[in-house]
Amino acid sequence: MTRSSPEGRRATLSEASQRRIMTVLAVLAAVIQGVTLVYLWRQGSPRTAQAATSTVIAVVLSGLVLWPAFPLRRVQRIVVGLVCALLLMNLLSVYHTGRPITSGLMIHVVILALLAYTWLPPRAATVVLGGSYAALVGAAAMSRAPDVPGVLLVGFTLPLVWYLTVHGREVNRERGHSEALRTLAYRDALTGAHNRRAGEERLNALLGGSPGKVMAAALFDLDHFKQVNDTLGHQQGDRMLVAVADSLVASFRDDDAVIRWGGEEFLVILNGVTREQARELVNAALDAVRSLKVSGLPAMTISAGLAFASETRDPVALLDLADGRLYQAKAAGRDRAY
Repeated sequence: MTRSSPEGRRATLSEASQRRIMTVLAVLAAVIQGVTLVYLWRQGSPRTAQAATSTVIAVVLSGLVLWPAFPLRRVQRIVVGLVCALLLMNLLSVYHTGRPITSGLMIHVVILALLAYTWLPPRAATVVLGGSYAALVGAAAMSRAPDVPGVLLVGFTLPLVWYLTVHGREVNRERGHSEALRTLAYRDALTGAHNRRAGEERLNALLGGSPGKVMAAALFDLDHFKQVNDTLGHQQGDRMLVAVADSLVASFRDDDAVIRWGGEEFLVILNGVTREQARELVNAALDAVRSLKVSGLPAMTISAGLAFASETRDPVALLDLADGRLYQAKAAGRDRAY
């Protein structure tokens, strides 16, 4: 919800997404090869054996992609190698029989280019494509129907594929860099919660919206936190802050925002809640912090002040109300919400 691990989970999610896409493509390829095999067999084509080989390979690849323990990078390189091998096998057939260069062969080269430039280092992909295109030109020279315009068009398409894939990688790299900078700009480096800048923007946006928008702001402050820093050191104090931030995130909803407001203070913006719901959520958060057990740290408590947008639509005034009630909770003995 409001807190995500800063950068570490993106690679895992991206790999899972890639594996899902490859699974769909591998199964689709197996189906297409199967249909092609049946069609050529019924036609009595001499290419039936090649189609059967391609179908078996597509089925095996589908199994490898569906096998979670098999490294995705290795699957990708195997796919490129097999697509290249199938292309060369078909081109050898053209060499030996002189049969026409079909549109399927030329599309095969383009597909190989897309896979190679996407999954291999650029130099390795260029070597693979250079050799494959040279083989295509040689096969066309031996063919009864060389389709020279088509072969030349493939030759133009290959550097275009190279440019688009390399450019796409650069765009994705820049986008990832921009997202990382945005994360740094709006996340607290220690706890991973929103930082004050993000909290102010969210608060202003919600309060500046529809006057009927129901929301509340809860200001939390760890009790006796200075004693922890003084007696156990700042490193242990940081551990306590991280534990409390995690607890607050777990206590609130996906639509709420947990913000590290400063030091040991946290602001929680609750969106679309009644007064009763807000108080229940805040009290549950206090209970969760109270029950926290972190190795090497003493028991923790937290106090809170709660204010509602129905009282004021001014962000400064709303925070002043929450801060005043937090002060009341501290004065009344701490470990409570006002």
